[in-house]
Amino acid sequence: MLNKGVKMKKPYWLKKSFLKYSINNMLFSIFSVFISKNRSKNKILVTELDGIGDTIVRQRVLEIIAKKYGKENVVVLVTFTKEIMEFEGYQYEIFEKNSHYNFVKLLKLYKKLASYGFYKLYSLEFRSEEKMNFLKKLKFEDIYGFSDGIFENWKDISNKKLTHSKGEKVLDILYNYTYELIDKTIKKEDLIPKLEISTSEGEYISVGVGSSDKNKISSPKKLAEFLKAIIVKKSEIKFHILGNGKDDENYFEELQKEISGDNLINLIGKINIVESTKDIANSKLFIGFDSGLYNIAYALEKKSIIIVSMN
Repeated sequence: MLNKGVKMKKPYWLKKSFLKYSINNMLFSIFSVFISKNRSKNKILVTELDGIGDTIVRQRVLEIIAKKYGKENVVVLVTFTKEIMEFEGYQYEIFEKNSHYNFVKLLKLYKKLASYGFYKLYSLEFRSEEKMNFLKKLKFEDIYGFSDGIFENWKDISNKKLTHSKGEKVLDILYNYTYELIDKTIKKEDLIPKLEISTSEGEYISVGVGSSDKNKISSPKKLAEFLKAIIVKKSEIKFHILGNGKDDENYFEELQKEISGDNLINLIGKINIVESTKDIANSKLFIGFDSGLYNIAYALEKKSIIIVSMN
């Protein structure tokens, strides 16, 4: 007998997200059979559906794939890093966020991908998610990825080469992936990310205020205390505040309440990721949290101060 007031947990198959995904997946399965595929089989699909930081960290792996098959034969599927792919000269297609819940968007994307003639898939996500299931219909001859995720369930694809995503450091994981699946002559140091952008030491400091992991972000008040200590030493210093989205804009508003004067220059949402990269490249140093912008600063070999959350 159930106790009164005890709320039962809803079964996963009754959750709105699961039902929405299931319905869209069914509709996609029905209509996708009417889309013809290019039979030439000469292209490589690389999936990079994670954020900016992960894309930067895996930059060298993508370069090695491009070198092996020819950059002109590689197409990258991205969600957040269109500008980076454009800057580095890669062909790309965009998997819009939550496209797996909208079969019309998914069908349009599938039609574009089916026109290329892919025969190999390299998935660079450390964990492949259900949203990638639609790619199975492209019928790749070979699939390379990490064992953590959906690929284990693609039973009817015989030539899957999967490796584990375990390692003390991210570089260890990427080395294992690259050595096992792409190039056995690779050395670990070859995978250290490096952006080929000229750098200089300007008179301003770039400050990144966002992170995909909100637990890594210190409060505006704490960051302001740190920046004000710099202003005491150099009153005319300018801080270029970098970020994107409403959360970062709100963060800047709170930061501005703590720091009066014209030291803060708000660039949030005003420049894209490539322009932000150039801003960091030409700064005196980078200050921020563990984020995509920090990974960019690292790949630029820019002097950086990374703040651990002090909330």
